[in-house]
This record gives sequence, C-alpha cells and structure tokens, in this order.
Amino acid sequence: MSKQFRNLILAVMTLALAAGCGGSGGSDGGLNQPAPTSELVTITSDNATTVAGVVAQQVLDDNLFGALTGTGLPIANAGSGAAVALSSLSAVPLPANMLAAQSTLENCAVDGTVDVTIEVSSALTISPGDRFAFQFNACDDGTGSVLNGGLILTVTDFEGDPAGETFLLGVSMELNAFQVTQDGHVTGASGTISVEIDSTMPPITTITVSAAALTTTHDGVTETVTNMTITVTENGGTIPASVTVETSFRISSPRLGGDVIVSTSVSMESSGEGYPFTGQLEIQAAGNSGIVIIALDSDMARLEIDLNGNGSPDEVIDLTWAELLAAGDAA
Repeated sequence: MSKQFRNLILAVMTLALAAGCGGSGGSDGGLNQPAPTSELVTITSDNATTVAGVVAQQVLDDNLFGALTGTGLPIANAGSGAAVALSSLSAVPLPANMLAAQSTLENCAVDGTVDVTIEVSSALTISPGDRFAFQFNACDDGTGSVLNGGLILTVTDFEGDPAGETFLLGVSMELNAFQVTQDGHVTGASGTISVEIDSTMPPITTITVSAAALTTTHDGVTETVTNMTITVTENGGTIPASVTVETSFRISSPRLGGDVIVSTSVSMESSGEGYPFTGQLEIQAAGNSGIVIIALDSDMARLEIDLNGNGSPDEVIDLTWAELLAAGDAA
C-alpha cells in the first residue's frame, strides 16, 4: 500500500466532513437536521446540469474520489482528531500513563483542548471492541483548522499487522456535533459511519464506507445522504496507481430541490491525479427521469439526460469535469 494511500485513510475515516457536501463552507454548523424528503426531484432541461454537478461533487470533487486521486480533498480538515485516532489504532504501544488513566485532557498545540478516552483490551495490538473517544474544544493544532465536538472510533474487526501494511480493519465512527472551522468557514457533520480497510491482498487495498444516514452542513445548506455505500480500490501495482470507485446512495439537498438516487452502473476509474477516464454514474429522479454521467476521458464527461423517463436520452451535453463541478458550486 503506497504511503500516499495510507495517509489518505485519514480522509476516508473523516468522510463525514465531505460526503453529502461539496466542500467546506460558511455555516452555523448546526446538526439538528431534518430527515430526507420523500419526493424525488424531476429532471428538466433547466436543472439537469446543476443536478449532475451536485451529484458529481459527492463522488469526484473534494470528497472521497478527490481524496484518492489528488484533486483536492483538504486533508487538513481531518485535523488532529483523525491523526490522533489513527495513531491510537496503530501497533505502537500506548503510553503507560494513558493506559493507567484511560482518560486524559490534552492541550492542543496552539489553543484549545481535546479530552481523550481510550478503552482497549491490550496495549500491544488492536482488538474488536477497542474504543477511542475524542471531545474537542476549540482545538487548534496549527494545521489551519479548529475542531469542536465529539468523535468516537470503535474497532469492529481486526486481523493482521498494520505495521506490516497487511491487515483488515473495521471501524465504526460516530460524529456528534462534530465541526471543523477553516479559513472562517464551518463544516458540521453528524451520523455514524462504518469503515472497512482491507489490505490483505497486496498490492490491492480496498476501503468500504457505509452509513444509514449522514448529515452535513456547509454554506448554510443542510444535506443528508442515506443508504450510502462506497467501495474504493487502489491497485498499487500500477504506475501511477489506479483507483476505482463504486457507490450507491440517496441524497436530499435544497440545491437539488429534493432527492435523487445515485449509483455507479460502471465503476469509475482514475489513474494518478486525474479525474476518472472511464465509468458511469446513474442518477434516478421522479417519473423515471434521470441522468447518466459518462466519463469520456480524464478531462471530459458526457451527460445523457432522460426528461420523459422512457429510458432514452432526450438531450446530450459534453463538458469538462471542471465545468460539471462548477455547475454544482453554482447551485
């Protein structure tokens, strides 16, 4: 597993900062969020590009796929919380005083504090049931971001040796009023995410992320993703490494005007730091209307837009990935 990909496990484990939103933005970070609406949006000529852009952001821009292809996930948003959490989930023995205390209040490097509680069965290895809880209070470690709220990691499965880079690790991540402030913007997230990292068959590493419901806030907008499953596979045996993504989820967003259901009918695949050069994302909407986003190459995408729900495209639009993602930003 490449060093870069291993580092990006941090980004995957903090997917809540990105899934369901198009990046960090100004908001109050409030987490009393409504459930998804029950109505699917109807695709029209006027909203098709916007809907496709919003959906593309979930998979491509500064979210999961972007993290794996180097297209911009602000890993600093993970902050010290994810870094501490992952270091706690290492094969390195925990400090003796931590094992004795089980709980400690630490000062962050610049300002604020983090209350750390650890419940482990062994200081020498990871075991199912191990629990790592972090409560951040204006924690600034000098990374450019300030953390507030709670993050709890519970090990659900473990086999192998992470120090030897061959292991299977399952983690449940619970976010409670978790907020990241960066460049004056606040991103909030709530929900419970299951993450499985499987590197037992090198050079292949697979990360599977799932959540029944995940809610984020940004730019004053609340978005909720339900029934989410994302599977990311990196083949480190290729140069540059190839990454494929398969996903399915339902997203409720005021930027869409309702809900859409998304799935990869053909796996999205990227090489190096480019956008996907192959793959298809299907967007299902009201009245069987929908959009298929087709990767033509690492620069261009095609939208096949079905307005009347008969299964055939009524409109076809070719545009760059950058233009597609900008359409989501403009929503």
